[in-house]
Amino acid sequence: MFLINTDQNWSNTRMETNKKNSFTDSGGDGDDTSSLYEAVLNDISTGELEGGQRLKVAELARRYGVSTSPVREVLRRMQGEGYVDISPNRGATIRKGDANTIQNLFEILELLEPYFVAWFAEFAPPELIDEMQAIQDKIEQVPISDLSTFRKLDGEFHWTICKRHYNQQAADTWRKLRRALNVHGAKLSIKPPRHEAIIAEHRMLIEALRRNDVEESVRVIRQHTQGSYVQMSQQMRVHGMKP
Repeated sequence: MFLINTDQNWSNTRMETNKKNSFTDSGGDGDDTSSLYEAVLNDISTGELEGGQRLKVAELARRYGVSTSPVREVLRRMQGEGYVDISPNRGATIRKGDANTIQNLFEILELLEPYFVAWFAEFAPPELIDEMQAIQDKIEQVPISDLSTFRKLDGEFHWTICKRHYNQQAADTWRKLRRALNVHGAKLSIKPPRHEAIIAEHRMLIEALRRNDVEESVRVIRQHTQGSYVQMSQQMRVHGMKP
């Protein structure tokens, strides 16, 4: 027999309730970023707009079918987030990806992934794991040559784990970091052996999640992120991106 601090117990119960009920929430991302901002970042992450390339306001306005005012607003935001440099004489230039930035982003993601996976393994309902499986089925149909589609689906796979988490600030941080990694690492490819490993690791993760095996799920996601970082490090050396 032992006494329980009722205030602390209420707090813990509330947190557990939030953890479970977050799966039934709408899951809105709360992000008011304009579609133009997303379109420009997407074109950088797919390589349609390359690091070092000048971004002229009038050309971007024509490209995306908008006026120049939202283009300037987007460029200022991208400057603040480290995606472009703006100088008085040259205007905006896409910042080239560098090894330090990519490494820093990846190290933070390595810390966040197990945090989300451990919670997901404990509380995720079968329908969300089925959602992951559906995305995985699509991933396995995409050839490695279609890197843009592969990265998009891979992001959706991992976002399924994060998007209903009770800590939406952490989830939003993950999403922004993942997007930044795609933008700064746009020219880094995925080689066939790593492509096969990603698919195998996704399968192992789904199986562990279905069993609600927290320990195995965390082990797999750590293996997954470490393998991806090794691949990225190799690609950075190939492209001469030194710390």
